[in-house]
Amino acid sequence: MTTETHPGPRFTRADPIPQHHAVRSPVGRIVSWLALAIVLLIILNTLLHNDNIHLDVIARYLFDWRILEGVLGAIALAVVSFVFASVIGVVVGYARVSRNPVARTASWLYVWFFRSVPLIVFILIFGNFALFLPKLGIGLPFTDVSFWSVSTNSVLVPMVAGGVALSLEQGAYLAEIVRAGTQSVSESQREAAAAMGLSPWQIERKVVLPQAIPVMIPPAGSTFVLLLKSTSLVYAIAGTEVLGVAEQIASQNLATMEMLFVASIWYLVLTSLASLGQRYLERRTSAYRRRVRTTDAAVTAQAATEGDAGARSA
Repeated sequence: MTTETHPGPRFTRADPIPQHHAVRSPVGRIVSWLALAIVLLIILNTLLHNDNIHLDVIARYLFDWRILEGVLGAIALAVVSFVFASVIGVVVGYARVSRNPVARTASWLYVWFFRSVPLIVFILIFGNFALFLPKLGIGLPFTDVSFWSVSTNSVLVPMVAGGVALSLEQGAYLAEIVRAGTQSVSESQREAAAAMGLSPWQIERKVVLPQAIPVMIPPAGSTFVLLLKSTSLVYAIAGTEVLGVAEQIASQNLATMEMLFVASIWYLVLTSLASLGQRYLERRTSAYRRRVRTTDAAVTAQAATEGDAGARSA
């Protein structure tokens, strides 16, 4: 007894390939847009027709000189912290891929520690660092001999303490970005460069970094956007960035919600501008990587063609 099997339908080039999702009805898209519009209208109506929110207060303080100083303080804090975090990230990131086991272990401990503890905890620790070390100075270890010392509170003012915390915490994330970027370059390219007589520094500068930097820029841009938003946490130690200034004003005029809306508007503006810059960098790096891939493919094809021609002539 034999059992006949019926194969499924076969399609040739002339037969149309069934595409169940090729034709989409616009009804679902229209319903989605209507739902989104309704939600936005509800939110706007709640804000504009709420007796507990005074829009004139928001408009009055949106460009208040104290708020603008807080905006500049947030920008300066984010930029300076990102510069120091980048230096830390490069050093620790390269230590993570070092052949030295001590450097690898120390860098791993750094990344593990600063990625595990919440940022707000570090900000509070450095904001109250004088409780741990009343004075900072230089002297002989394990002795009472001191060559120079200064009060901790005079050095770690709120904005400096916040910048130190932000730099150390974000440096751990940038270190992982650097590590991933350098490891994206294959080991064979390093070996080929070493065979050509390049020094380790020349290999990193001429072979690894030109390929790793385009990979690192997009996540580094996202890190800066996150850092810009995280500057708001410095208000916990009376920092003078946007949220800290808004809280100080709210304690005077008792318009707490209005001042929180003012701070939110400015953070939306700052992070949106930073996101646009990130998008621009991503497009530039994507175009660069496409050009590199096209050039490599052309060189490979040319080498193959020349090799075939040499083999035929031989």
